[in-house]
Amino acid sequence: MSGKNLGFGGKLANITPDSEDPAKISDAKIDEVGERHGFVAREPVQKLTRRKPSEPSANLNIRPPVTTFNRFLVFCEQNRMSYPEALKELMDRAGV
Repeated sequence: MSGKNLGFGGKLANITPDSEDPAKISDAKIDEVGERHGFVAREPVQKLTRRKPSEPSANLNIRPPVTTFNRFLVFCEQNRMSYPEALKELMDRAGV
């Protein structure tokens, strides 16, 4: 500290924190009471995603013949798969 006398004397040295923890009230209970009194939650809306967390990805650029590309697209659409999912499925089927 600076050692300056601020006029409090020894009063600050005698202050001690409360020994009891405040009563724990669940967040759900607090939200319920708040809603009854007209408070509205201000948390941002959570964005839902369809994708599961996955491993890191890499780029794969290929130039297949149009007929092969079209077959791949049809496979993806029929099986409702993304390109990476379809590639993995075809490789699994081929045992690669």
